Amino acid sequence: MASMFEKSLTRRGFVGALAETFGATLLAGCSKDKEEEVAEEFPEDLSGDLEYLALVNKQHKIADAWRDSFTFVSYTNSEGDTVELETKANDAFVSLKSDLESDGVHIDLASAFVSVDDQQKLMDELTEEQGAVYAEHHMTAPGFSEYHTGLALDLYPIIAGEAVTDEAEMTTHPKVWEKVHAKLADHGFILRYPAGKKIMTGYSYEPWHIRYVDSADVAHEIMDGGLTLEEYLDQVDPMVAGCVVDYGTSELFTEADMDAALDAILEQFGMWKGCVMRRIAFTDDKTCADDLEYVNSLRAEDTKKFDQAIVFMSDFHSPVGEDAEDSVWDVDTDYNDFSWHLGRTGADGIWRLLTWGYA
Repeated sequence: MASMFEKSLTRRGFVGALAETFGATLLAGCSKDKEEEVAEEFPEDLSGDLEYLALVNKQHKIADAWRDSFTFVSYTNSEGDTVELETKANDAFVSLKSDLESDGVHIDLASAFVSVDDQQKLMDELTEEQGAVYAEHHMTAPGFSEYHTGLALDLYPIIAGEAVTDEAEMTTHPKVWEKVHAKLADHGFILRYPAGKKIMTGYSYEPWHIRYVDSADVAHEIMDGGLTLEEYLDQVDPMVAGCVVDYGTSELFTEADMDAALDAILEQFGMWKGCVMRRIAFTDDKTCADDLEYVNSLRAEDTKKFDQAIVFMSDFHSPVGEDAEDSVWDVDTDYNDFSWHLGRTGADGIWRLLTWGYA
């Protein structure tokens, strides 16, 4: 997840193939080997993309020359913390903050620029404390974090004079965020990770995470159109570009829980070259509870017993043309109500994909 405290063009489509999977590279981190795989999948040299609309995400690495191509300033927030960010983004934030205050809404800046070196240190520390698998699932790989740009800002609300900096608590103030989001585009900002768009961005909904794009017109086109930056720049993986995600209703799982399970599903799906996901939907709490015994029967003997199971149903279309030559699927065929079964141990555990297919 993109942490708020990791310490801190004109419109055009980029040329080049998208990553071959929505898998390991779409998890929160990736190894050095995976970084090299991503680089191989993007033959175009992105080092020239030194624009306010440049895309930095889990597939697009920041340009090496970025830090030296922009000016940065320091900002001191209400908690006395110093935050570094790009100069124009700073000016726009100050303007946004003032605009909101005139409506009785108070926010401040929690974090922004994080260097690649600092990100690496954080990754190393988390790996040492929790292990490599945990670190790769919970932190963005150095070089692939939007925080490196100084254009990505994490906000926090000030409620009744008190700074609310805990992420869980921040989500309990939806009306505040609604007012903040309504004014973002006027100041050249977009909401970077909207709800229900993880399949596009790689991140669950973060109401506090905004991105400066240096144009109110562009920002309005993105925000008013309900788009992500990836969609605006035509940089969504074609395997999932038209996919509808249905989170349904659950008392067991949050949208973030489901998004974490989708990571594992998309990792597997990304291996099926040429397949296109049309729909993926959470089933229901009863189906998941009833599935727990089944997924435990599939786990490896040396792994802990799962205490949660989750089940999704999906519709996808099999490959056509050259992609179909080595495919295990029937050519040019719809596969509907295709199920996915996952288990995890503990609410913060990593979802394991145990099986998929038809019952």
